[in-house]
Amino acid sequence: MEVLLFILQKGGVGKTTSAAALASILTQVHKKRVLLVSMDPQRNLDIICGAPIPRGSEQPSMYDVLKGDKHLEDIFVQTDVGTLAPASNLMYQWTGTPLLSLEEYRNLCGDPDALMEQLRARYAQVTDPMQDDTHRLERELKRMAEQDRFDYVIVDSNPDLGYLTTLSLLCWPELKVVIPAFAEESSREAILELYDTIRVLERQDFNRRIEILGFLLTRYENVRIHRHYEKFMQRMAKKMNTRVFSTHIRKCVAVPEAMASKQDIWSYAKSSTAAQDYAAWTDEILQLLGG
Repeated sequence: MEVLLFILQKGGVGKTTSAAALASILTQVHKKRVLLVSMDPQRNLDIICGAPIPRGSEQPSMYDVLKGDKHLEDIFVQTDVGTLAPASNLMYQWTGTPLLSLEEYRNLCGDPDALMEQLRARYAQVTDPMQDDTHRLERELKRMAEQDRFDYVIVDSNPDLGYLTTLSLLCWPELKVVIPAFAEESSREAILELYDTIRVLERQDFNRRIEILGFLLTRYENVRIHRHYEKFMQRMAKKMNTRVFSTHIRKCVAVPEAMASKQDIWSYAKSSTAAQDYAAWTDEILQLLGG
């Protein structure tokens, strides 16, 4: 089972569009078993997949999985794009299990021994890789791998470098990272910041490998400024021991139209230039992964 994470803290670069397009083409064209994990509380992936969760809904989501209240299979929604583990706007609130909640403190403040015992037990929990929050998604995905339920897992991260992004980067011991980006300065700077974050996480766990599979240039136009920054990206990719994908996703009006129609670009307009680019890029991904 291959796990791919689409990530960049800069919003609007086509991260969710690319994740959904890859999943749709893998599912519909290549007949692969695909799981999409939505880690973005904005829930754009859920909308594109045709499975939006109304605000305030009690439908189980990744929020419940991250808290440890549900297993992944408990929240699955079947879509034409693949099996979806939907997000929730409540994920904005999740910063991990506290060492001591206010309610626990109020119940135990009159008993110092019981209070210290609670703190010891909670500290043991949050620092144990078999119980802690930061590795919970990894443990869930390992269960999926043991059950041989999926060929590919595609994780759509949120557009920042906060706690949810860290959880996404720690979701698999041999993670493949795809970085959608524009051929412009702001994307270049964002990639450098992300690269620093990835290296820090790898240094903290020598058994973890976070491989940057490549930079995917989106909304690309064959104009001088884009060609200029593409060369920058090529040099930066070489220093990071990765690549700029050969396939670029050309700027195409069908992409925002598909978003407005709450569909992925492949399902919405297969003959569009963007959809054809995504199909060629999927072939490139499969060749790299040997799939």
